[in-house]
Order: sequence, then C-alpha cells, then structure tokens
Amino acid sequence: MSALVRRLLTAALLVGAFVTVGAAPAQAACACSGPQSTLLQRIKAADAVFTGTVTAVSRPDGTAPMASPSGGLGATEQAIEHEVTAETVYRGRVDTPEQTVTTTPRNRATCGLGQLATDRRYVFMVQAGGAAAEPVWTDNGCSGTRVATAALVTQVEDVLGKGEPATPPPPPPAAVLTDVDTSEPTPLSRAVAPGLALVLVGLLGLVLVGRLGSRRG
Repeated sequence: MSALVRRLLTAALLVGAFVTVGAAPAQAACACSGPQSTLLQRIKAADAVFTGTVTAVSRPDGTAPMASPSGGLGATEQAIEHEVTAETVYRGRVDTPEQTVTTTPRNRATCGLGQLATDRRYVFMVQAGGAAAEPVWTDNGCSGTRVATAALVTQVEDVLGKGEPATPPPPPPAAVLTDVDTSEPTPLSRAVAPGLALVLVGLLGLVLVGRLGSRRG
C-alpha cells in the first residue's frame, strides 16, 4: 500500500471520528427544543400562566440547592422548589399570591431550568402537580417559564388577554350569634293585664263623656 493511500485512509478515519463526536450533542439535545415548541404551543399546553417574583428557593429535603461549576445544577441534584409571589394570572386557578413552583435540575442533556433567581420576575408557564389542598406548579424545562420581559408579557397578553390579579379570596362573613331567651314564659294573666287596663280606661272615658253630655242636656 502506497504512502498516498495510507494518508487518504487516515484522513477518512479522522473525518468519520469528527462527524461521530460532533453528532453526539445533537442526539443528547433535550426533547422539547426545536421549532415544534413555539411560545403559542407552550401557552396552550400550560395548566397555568402567571407572572410572579421568586422570593425563596429550597430543595424538598430542606437543604439549599448547590450550584455546579458550570453555573447550573448537577444531574444528581434533586428538584428545586421556589416560593413565588404571583401577580397577574392569565390562565389557571391561582387563588392566592403565595405559590410554589418546582423546576428540574439543569445539565447538558436535559431541558431543566435549574434554580431560578430570587427577587426576579418571571412568566410562569407551568403544569399542575401535588395535592389539591397544596397546589404545586412544575416546569420540567419544556413548559416555557422565562424571565418576564416586556416583550414576553406582551406576547402572552396577545394570546390570553390582560389577566387578573392574584388576590386572596374574601374571608367568609363573620357569624352573628343571637342570645336565646331561656327565661320562663310570662304567665297569661300578666301578659293580658296591660290590655285589660287599657280597655277599662277606655270604658271609664266613655262613661264620663256620657255623664257630661247628660248634664248639659
């Protein structure tokens, strides 16, 4: 085999290896990336859409999430819980400002959002999860939650309208207690006495009027 042929084979092997390595990240790309995941589709697929500010971050076990050297969260880290003060609700049942949003860890092979920044306002496009008494919203990275820029809020309002404020439900009306009369009933003779007195007074008046009339006659 000539030197030229060996050089050509070596070059072909290098090109093949480069193509194989270069194709790996594309295969590992998260499933929700691509043109099929438009903003409109994510809005329609969300159980709730609302703006809100992250006030606190924790993991379900109560420990603070640990950031990886790359700035994201490692694949082995648990899901992250965010306490959120909701502001404007565009879709879904968000009865109170206090809401919980759970995100998944972020790494090169997944779509997870990782840890959201505290004191920052987001447009949450989330799915319902958790118990009905304590609703928890989730975003696995494909739901569409993003920082609430003016442009994004405008796009959401173009689809869902201006939204409603996330206000707590009004408190139930206070119960009015009425005292029950537990005293003994008034005897019949005592109850009727005032009426009889008035009748007697009336009769006496008529008698007097009659006598005065007879004297004048």
